[in-house]
Parts: sequence; C-alpha cells; structure tokens
Amino acid sequence: MKDDRILVVIPYLASGAQGRELEFAVAGWRRHFREDYLIVIVGDRHPVVDTGDDIVFISCPQVPDTGYRNWRPHIDHVHKFRKVLAYFPDAKGFIYACDDMYAVNDFDMTDVRFLKIIADDIKGNPNSSNGWQRDAARTRALLKSEGLPVLNFVCHLPVWYDADKLLAIYDRYGCDRTSYIVEDIYFNTYYRNRVPLRLDRERDNLRLGIYNAAPDYFELTAALERKIWITNSPVGYVPMLETVLADYYFGRGK
Repeated sequence: MKDDRILVVIPYLASGAQGRELEFAVAGWRRHFREDYLIVIVGDRHPVVDTGDDIVFISCPQVPDTGYRNWRPHIDHVHKFRKVLAYFPDAKGFIYACDDMYAVNDFDMTDVRFLKIIADDIKGNPNSSNGWQRDAARTRALLKSEGLPVLNFVCHLPVWYDADKLLAIYDRYGCDRTSYIVEDIYFNTYYRNRVPLRLDRERDNLRLGIYNAAPDYFELTAALERKIWITNSPVGYVPMLETVLADYYFGRGK
C-alpha cells in the first residue's frame, strides 16, 4: 500500500488493554498532531477506533511463545513492525507509539524526532522472573560488547524509526528470535555521538508519567496545560486518569 502520510504505528493487544486506552490515544493524535498522518493499528481489532479515513487496521495475531518463560513483547513488536513495513513497502519509516500515550497539547515531528533518555545506563537482571529485566540485561550486555553507549531510550514517548536502519538492526542481531529491547539498540547504535535530553518530571514539557493507580487530580489537570503527553501507569488501570481524559477529549464543548 502506498501512502505519503506520516505513519503512526500503534501495536494493539486486546487482552492487555485496560479501559479506553486506545480510544484516548487515537483522540490525542487526531486533536494535537500538526502533521499529515495515517494511524496504523496493528494487532487486534477494536470495536470503536479501527476504522476511519485516518486509520488503517492490519490484523496481526500475537506471536506465540518460542521457548521463553513468558510472552516476549519485544519479539512480538518486531513481527508487527515487519508486517507494517511489508504493507507499506515505500515507507521510509514510521512513528512508533503505544496505546497508552495520550497527547494533550499540540506537537509535530520536531517533538517526536529529537532524542530523549530516562537514564544514563540501562538496568536489568538476567536472573529475574520479569521479562523486561532479562531483556534489559541482555540488551545492555550486547551494547557493551559492541562498544556502544548504554543510554536508556525507553522513555515511553513516540519515537521515529527509519525503516532501513531498523531492519538492519533486526537482521544483524536476530531480533525475531532473541528478545532485546530494540529501542535501546537502535538509538545507541545510530546516534551514539548525539547528546539526548534527559527527561525530568518537574522541568521538561514533554511527559507526565503516572506512577501509581491513584494520581492526584490537580496534578493531572495541571499537566493538560504544561505537558505534551501523559502516559499511563505501569502498575495498572487508573480510573482518575480515565475521568480526566474522557472529559478532556470528549467532554462538553470538545
């Protein structure tokens, strides 16, 4: 399929969704992205947001476990991103976004493309029962063995991938079979000499991350004025955030 719009790729796994995440994520792109875009939802269908002139849905079932103790989201994303690039063979690249990244102020490609980190080192534990910890440790070891930086680029914000660079990473390190955190490998490989912005919850205008299931209402509403994105809690469903976002995107006068 040929389309000259900027691709915004959102992998979607219905069994892992919580509340109205995908609905809010799409609403944020529609309301605040100041570019000509096409949202590509790859994965499972959603009853509300998988149709529209600005949305393409690509069916792509979850990749089954291939010997790991738990489902590997990183391998699954490699599979999904390959499918997107096969569907759009002329695409030079795409924005990778999640279904729990909510834009609440205007932004453009400048805000997406510049480099952002959350830490100066990748942490991980190869013996952990947590798959992310094992993948982080494996990724850190690979980068160090290659003489590359180990900056943590997993900032939970939209990022741009160049298609040719991303596919080269996949093929070089066998990312279809071994579960690395590709985001860290990609940016530490291709942008090793650039100085990224270290995200700071209090100072930057980019992201308010929600770190518990009961965030302060006034902190959330204040973020609507001073942040570009709000990202969901890693610890689970956040009713207060849903209340604020539902009113913001779909409330009276919107």
